[in-house]
Amino acid sequence: MSKIAIATIIFLLWLVAGCANLPSANAIPIANTKHIIYFVYRKWHTSIVLDAEPLATQSVKLAEDLRGEKFARIGWGDGDYFTGKSKTWGTAATALVASHYSALQLLTYGDEFLTEIPPETIVALAISDDGLQQLIHYIDTSIAVDEKNNALRLQAHVADTGIFFQATEHYSFFNNCNTWSGQALRLAGLPVANRLTAQGVFAQAREISRIQSQAGLFHKAMQP
Repeated sequence: MSKIAIATIIFLLWLVAGCANLPSANAIPIANTKHIIYFVYRKWHTSIVLDAEPLATQSVKLAEDLRGEKFARIGWGDGDYFTGKSKTWGTAATALVASHYSALQLLTYGDEFLTEIPPETIVALAISDDGLQQLIHYIDTSIAVDEKNNALRLQAHVADTGIFFQATEHYSFFNNCNTWSGQALRLAGLPVANRLTAQGVFAQAREISRIQSQAGLFHKAMQP
């Protein structure tokens, strides 16, 4: 059986592996959660938006690209597909079993970034100081560096898709963009179970946002 045939079978299994038990309300952080991040769902991909200033301060690798920006959106995926080098179905399927490298994407926004993202695809999440630091550390360590500790940049093959960096983790069926995003949320202190699909992770994030919103944590942020 060819690699593409195997990858196609795995991809179909992946699509039905998105069921997620919603997190318990008792496990959702409410106290000491002064920082707001945003979780974004688009088709089969998820990403995270956070304030640019603390990310720039704590990540030397991203500081230059974040100068003067208000928000940063971070995503992760297969290098060839994510950067637009090859956007075919075969590339997407083969990446699940034979990805050559991974990439981290940085998109930047001004104050009005919420108007650029469909409201049904984004939720606000509240996290603590420690959660924010852990999230930023995870993002920073996901970026690969050269022998001089400079971030390894990748070419963006599609216009207006942000900046790409070579990433450290290996992309695969069991370690895809949504498991990366889910791990980022867990390190930020949010009770998100590991799921392979965007729908599976987003459903949990939406429930966390709903509970936190009911607790009044988003008076100065988007009401999800």
